[in-house]
Amino acid sequence: MKYAFFAGLVSCAAAHGSLVNVAFDKPVSIVAGATSGQPLPTLVDGVIRPRGTLWTRGTVYWNGLTTTIQIDLQGEFRIVGAIVQGDDNDAYRMWYHNMETGDFELLWDVPNMDGFGNGMQTRQNPASDAEVFMFASPRVTDALRIAAVSGDNASSLSEIQVFVPSPAGCLPLALTGLLLRRRRG
Repeated sequence: MKYAFFAGLVSCAAAHGSLVNVAFDKPVSIVAGATSGQPLPTLVDGVIRPRGTLWTRGTVYWNGLTTTIQIDLQGEFRIVGAIVQGDDNDAYRMWYHNMETGDFELLWDVPNMDGFGNGMQTRQNPASDAEVFMFASPRVTDALRIAAVSGDNASSLSEIQVFVPSPAGCLPLALTGLLLRRRRG
């Protein structure tokens, strides 16, 4: 049991103040379409490219609006916010897996940032790579999807971060419950 607890903590390595990025180093796959450029795991490596970086430099990129990318969180988490860095003139949509219905439901319409310069721009705030977009209400999920929904049909992403409150929030919910039961017993 000690090994499972340690593995849960390692998966929560990247933190922003009192929030922890649970997407860090998690499996990333393509649900539809295709990508070029960097390998998919770079989307969750914790590295935000310098503002204005060319959309094809060090990023995952594609043409058209058919590509959908999925992040498997490898556990159930109560997510409260996110940061996405993508090409400035494209809008994206993020969905969460509703574990009760099995459907992917809208979580965040990630805006076009064309008015803030060119190249890679961080969403919530292009001027601050650390400003987290807080969801209207937390969602419990085990997977996320993201896709471009408008723009110039030449889209790219360089980083996706999804946050839970820390410190206990970084543990998968099932593991947290198990630890609480063990303490009571």
